[in-house]
Formats: sequence, structure tokens, C-alpha cells
Amino acid sequence: MNCRRLLLSFTALLFFVVVCECKKPGTCPPILYSSVCKHTCLSDYECPGRMLCCRTFCGGSLCNPPVSRRVQAPLGVKPGTCPSKPRGRWICSSRCSTDRDCGGNKKCCKNRCGARACMKPEEELGPEI
Repeated sequence: MNCRRLLLSFTALLFFVVVCECKKPGTCPPILYSSVCKHTCLSDYECPGRMLCCRTFCGGSLCNPPVSRRVQAPLGVKPGTCPSKPRGRWICSSRCSTDRDCGGNKKCCKNRCGARACMKPEEELGPEI
């Protein structure tokens, strides 16, 4: 009888864990390039503080800080233009998907590798006098 009760309790607990999708507020980076290809976490609540359980490009998962989402402008577009010549580090993983993912006045622009990263917009020149 004890085995049956234990099995029933385990089944109920398993059902609760599967039904409860435990998510913290925030968003994982669009693609997380990492050498971690195994699951180091299965849900956000296995990660400390505000960190989220994010997928890596090779199918694993690891705890990562959320991408900040600050509402700055309608549709996530901030004033200014991205640099005409991509600059910044040669990091080939996107760290943002829209301007809203970037802090301050930074915009989500393509870097040298073609991935998206937060950058300061180009200085806009006023009309010549």
C-alpha cells in the first residue's frame, strides 16, 4: 500500500511540475552563443536572482542575465541612425533584436560580424549655415 501511495504522490508532483511553466520576467538574448551544449538548468527558477534559463545555439541551456526591455519609443524604434560602417567587437552573436533591448539612447545595429548589438547612434549633423 505504501508503494502505491508513493507512486501516486510522485505522479501528482510530476504533473504539477509539468503543468506549471515557471518563468521569471524578462527575455533571454535572441541567440546565446556558448560552448555549453548541455542543460545546466531546466527552468528560470533554477537560476539565481533575476537570471533566466536561456537556450544556447547548440541545444544546451544556462543561466544568463535577461536582456533589458525599456519602453523608450513606440514600436521600439529610437531616434538616430545606426553607424554607416559597422563597428565594435567581432562578436558573432546577437545581443539585441530591437532598440528597446538597448539601454539609454543606444540602438540595436549590425556589428562587423553581421550580428546585432547595442551601439551609440551616429551623430546627426544639423543643416549647414
